[in-house]
Amino acid sequence: MNDDDSDWSDTTSIDSCEEFISFESIRNPSTQLEEAISFSWPGIYEDEDEDDKGKEAKKLRKIVLTTLLEEEDLAPLFDGSRWAGTRVWAAAIIAIQFISGHLDGTESILLENRIKLPKGEDRVAMLELGCGLGVPGIIFHMLGGDVVLTDQADILTQIETNIASNFSNTAIASSQNKDAASVESERNNQNHTIQAMPLSWSRTDINGLLKQLGRSDIGFDLVINCDCVYEPLYGKSWHLLNETIDELLSVNPKCVVLSSMERRQADGIDKFLEEMRNMEHVGSVERVWCNEKKKIEIYITRGKS
Repeated sequence: MNDDDSDWSDTTSIDSCEEFISFESIRNPSTQLEEAISFSWPGIYEDEDEDDKGKEAKKLRKIVLTTLLEEEDLAPLFDGSRWAGTRVWAAAIIAIQFISGHLDGTESILLENRIKLPKGEDRVAMLELGCGLGVPGIIFHMLGGDVVLTDQADILTQIETNIASNFSNTAIASSQNKDAASVESERNNQNHTIQAMPLSWSRTDINGLLKQLGRSDIGFDLVINCDCVYEPLYGKSWHLLNETIDELLSVNPKCVVLSSMERRQADGIDKFLEEMRNMEHVGSVERVWCNEKKKIEIYITRGKS
């Protein structure tokens, strides 16, 4: 979880983590070191038939995510920012609370920006950039969305393991060489799906990913990035994040890009936003939600109509 558990100690606050999502740290009995985390989401039950049971009989579905990396991935863990991909950050939790309508006073914002949850045959495709453990994308999939989680290739094994173990019926294995038939089959899948794919931010690589997914002509409905801008840790990689977002908007101008960020000293967020507003395919960038106490802000970026 977030290294500073006190961030979420105020359970009476409307945006408190514990009010909506229950996290548990799973530790090795011998070493007391964390090996995984588990969480549940209100209204999502273990069995599809749970909705028909009485309140006392219902049991929330529990998702378990390993926070351990493969041995070959440990070497680069302390070289730069890799360790960040093994933690759950406050901005990520706030993002999915916002998208799912669990933050007070956001109903009109969601309607105005056409942000909606999947319903019936109305499918919604989400791309998460720099996903780390991918908690927002995983929850969006639990709510019925088609989700592609992306991050650096050297932490992808962890993400793939987690989605395969939790979503055996809907997880799609990543592949560097999918044929046209398999891509078309995945796009026409009757069930909503989730998969993890490697992505280094750039115009070239995002176009390559879209082609591989069979989405070069449609892109995504919703793109999210959570706590991906912090210069002391990630340097000026936000330049590449902006290029990636701009390219996604060129493919689908109606795509909604949601950036959830925690303000820190010398974070580089203002420079990121200023550059984003001047990207070729960006029509608007608007701050739609903020929490002064937790210093978390949500911005929505739209394409040019």
